[in-house]
Amino acid sequence: MKLTSIIKSTAANSPIKLSTITVNDEVFGVTTNNGLLSQAVRVYLSNKRQGTSKVKTRGEVTGSRRKIWKQKGTGNARHGAKSAPIFVGGGVAHGPTGLENWTLKLSKVMKRKALISALSMQASNIFVSENLVDLNGKTKLAVNLLNGLKISDKKVLIVTGVDNELVRRAFGNIQRVEVIEYSLVNALNIASADALIISKDAVGFLEKRLTSKKIEKVVKKVEKVVKKVAEKTKVETKSKIVSAPKETKSKLLVAKEVKVTKVKKTIVVKPKIVKPKVKVLAKEVKKA
Repeated sequence: MKLTSIIKSTAANSPIKLSTITVNDEVFGVTTNNGLLSQAVRVYLSNKRQGTSKVKTRGEVTGSRRKIWKQKGTGNARHGAKSAPIFVGGGVAHGPTGLENWTLKLSKVMKRKALISALSMQASNIFVSENLVDLNGKTKLAVNLLNGLKISDKKVLIVTGVDNELVRRAFGNIQRVEVIEYSLVNALNIASADALIISKDAVGFLEKRLTSKKIEKVVKKVEKVVKKVAEKTKVETKSKIVSAPKETKSKLLVAKEVKVTKVKKTIVVKPKIVKPKVKVLAKEVKKA
């Protein structure tokens, strides 16, 4: 995959030269997953909400609590206090309480794939710059850069490799321009921008962060550790069984047999024969 790169942008009146730079296809050349991207945007927008909006109920509205007219005889509908939701100036029924929780979650894999989809979708609007630091914090040079790229009237996202005060100072007073570090970029930032200027360092950092090779290595390491632990436990149990002397084995067997016989004796209960009292009384009568 190739992206447009900026060669010259430091001088005030010098024209900007563009060329191409090759990047990783796994990050910038993937087919966009629109369903996942829309889900990620919804989650990020929902998590931005404060959830502090609140209205007053009929019990919180100021005013008299007396019954506005008597129950019968007026011809009007029966009502209580004027703070009821049916009246103008009364409370609101079923409104926001200020306790709503709007937080939503995305898994790490979904976040990574959504960011890759957003970068691939915006690949044609990305400019890679090697000399953003050379702006020296001058807003005039930053404006010349945007005018040379013909993106001065668009919403622009500047992605830096490391947080730099000079870059922030150069673009800080320009409307519709946001400067962000590569580690804080998400799918919402990328998808909502009209054009992106990414430093060359940030491109490398993003490729390392988003490529699947790193995750596969971690998974393989975890699997190896699990296999080693399982093999060790099996070897230890086998060695214990083999190394046990014959005397202990015989003792263990005898102990098991004794326990079994005891259990059998306790389980088997002989029923007691109870003779009826009538026969005993008959024997006593005969003796007498």
